[in-house]
Amino acid sequence: MHINNSSQANHIHNRTANISNNLGAPTPNKSDRDTVSISNSGLNATANWQKIANNYDVTNISQNEMANMVSSLTDNKLVSSTDGLYLMAPRSMNLDPEMKFDLLATTQKALSFAKENGGSVDSIKNQERVVDILKNLQELFSKT
Repeated sequence: MHINNSSQANHIHNRTANISNNLGAPTPNKSDRDTVSISNSGLNATANWQKIANNYDVTNISQNEMANMVSSLTDNKLVSSTDGLYLMAPRSMNLDPEMKFDLLATTQKALSFAKENGGSVDSIKNQERVVDILKNLQELFSKT
């Protein structure tokens, strides 16, 4: 830009000063608080997580109870079908379906084994998600 006279220079200076002065000015009718709206499905999801957690202790659960828990989680769209499959993976071939065991500890051991013995990246990520799901359920169960 080429300035020919001092009146143009003053005009430009005044406009820039006004812009600079208005940068920090508060916007009228604007609250300092942010609000968040949670959809009904979001509220239902939280309630469904708690309802399922109330019914199942993942540190003392049978294979049959685990099947019911996974069905509830997938039916309520709280976990993916892939996560459901990883949750349902049998822990032993000769396991009595009514015998209780610590699903969380067993899953954590399987994850450690996969990491130590070169499990695939995808498999490890899936197992990590399942451990997170089980920890979440255990935390919610402990609150009841």
